[in-house]
Amino acid sequence: MKLKNLPVFDLIAIAGIFILIYSGYSTIANLLIGAYLIFTVYRNYPTLQATKGSRAYNAGNTEVAMKYFEKAVNHRFAKPYIKSSYGYVLLREGRLEEAEPYLQEAANMKTRDERFRYNNILNLAILAWKKGDIDKALETVLNIKEEYKNSIMYEILGYLYIAKGDYDKALEVNTEAYEYNKDDNVITDNLAQTYYFLGRNDEAEALYEEIIDYVKFPEAHYYYGIILWKKGDYLGAYEALENATRLKNSFLSIVDKNMILSKFEALKEEMAAKNLDVETLREAKKRSDEEKEAEEKQARDKKEELIDDKKNEYKVD
Repeated sequence: MKLKNLPVFDLIAIAGIFILIYSGYSTIANLLIGAYLIFTVYRNYPTLQATKGSRAYNAGNTEVAMKYFEKAVNHRFAKPYIKSSYGYVLLREGRLEEAEPYLQEAANMKTRDERFRYNNILNLAILAWKKGDIDKALETVLNIKEEYKNSIMYEILGYLYIAKGDYDKALEVNTEAYEYNKDDNVITDNLAQTYYFLGRNDEAEALYEEIIDYVKFPEAHYYYGIILWKKGDYLGAYEALENATRLKNSFLSIVDKNMILSKFEALKEEMAAKNLDVETLREAKKRSDEEKEAEEKQARDKKEELIDDKKNEYKVD
């Protein structure tokens, strides 16, 4: 760490320790070092707790995560980004009244970190949406769109248009977002959802094929399952919707657990009415895949034989 990046208190403490050492007051210097280390641990306590909270939350242990975050934000040295992070977690969990003071405090805080400021504005936009004012949410994001053009902004703006039901505008924004970053799975999901709502299922399916093996949010599996169901792929639909039921739902979504479970049950009822058994379908798919693989291998072998025969034509005895 460069000394110029250290807070004034740290610089004074370090300078005092060196002065005492070089002046021959080693005992006092050691006591000061000990006190400085204890204070440093105390000062960094909220950061350590917030880090533990983030890890627990990402691992799906929300209750434990909240305990860590509460310890962090209630500490006198809690930094703005910690309060902002806690506010966002509360927002994701649907605890809007608790989230708002932390998000508002972070947004009002003066900082040189433009990314921090803009992220707080985006959080307030999400808050406005979940409180029922989606137009205010859209206005909030649009006000910073040109200044803060990045993947997170596009993720939120594109999804807000989907949530509003303005699918033409959603298509415009999400296409622009996809051109900006094709590797962002949320952006890809937003565009796929837009295609789905516009009835362009083939295009939606193609996008989901790109990301479905990697995404851990249920919306993608939910819509992908419905698309496969509509085209008659009952096994694919079953597996996609089953995956959706296993993944954690976010409050920041238009798809909730009940919607997923209801759709999955409807699929199972239709399959039962058609006497379609999942295990039988899986066995049939396995045989089909094996036959396809055998045919492809045979085609490759035949191609290699033709190449070898062609080479032998030009051999000189």
